[in-house]
Amino acid sequence: MPQSAGKKRKSLPDPYFQSPDGRFRLYEGDCLELLPSIPEESFDPVFAAPPYFLSNDGITCHAGRMVSVNKGKWDRSRGFAGNYAFTQSWLED
Repeated sequence: MPQSAGKKRKSLPDPYFQSPDGRFRLYEGDCLELLPSIPEESFDPVFAAPPYFLSNDGITCHAGRMVSVNKGKWDRSRGFAGNYAFTQSWLED
């Protein structure tokens, strides 16, 4: 996560969860907003669950009932170029 010249780090919000020894912290939020705030040397793994762009007005069968696959506006496809740009932006941070 190299910082751009002149780009200041924002302070992190309070952790969603913190281990008793303080070595593990879990933050809930938008990775595009949080990752630039975390010093590069402070972590090893990052768990990210980005949108999969599956909300397409389709239906599926769940427990014998037809249900919508729409999860929300955040999960709608932005088209190939938009999906690619979004994925690139969070992977680069």
